[in-house]
Amino acid sequence: MLTSKYFKTQELVDRETYNLLGENAIKLIDQNLIKTIDAIREILNVPLICNNWHKNGTRQNCGFRTQKCKIGSKNSYHKKGQAVDLISYKMTAKEMREILEQNKEKLPLPIRIEKWDNNGEINWLHVDMGNKTNDKIHFFKA
Repeated sequence: MLTSKYFKTQELVDRETYNLLGENAIKLIDQNLIKTIDAIREILNVPLICNNWHKNGTRQNCGFRTQKCKIGSKNSYHKKGQAVDLISYKMTAKEMREILEQNKEKLPLPIRIEKWDNNGEINWLHVDMGNKTNDKIHFFKA
């Protein structure tokens, strides 16, 4: 079982899941996603935050989401353990997307990155393993 170099298990799952499964909750996270977010952390070279509920923060559903979670669709990549929403206090999501696009050859696997929603460019880095194109990064609008 692969563990992340940079993210603790509770950063990748919600509080309820972690309280139920503890460190075994890492099994709910796709191994390819773990490899990918570690590579993204190395490419960007800044600390990244997924969930921070374990440090009394407000981010709880930015990694794995249970089927009971009202955020996202039933078939969301988050609910398959194949997506994360990341932020950094050192750079904007737009800057992160630009650096990843410039360094996409360093990514271990093809990924999808959400870039826009109905209100414009989003301020977090959504990454998922649902890329079905021939491009290393597929930018999409939710």
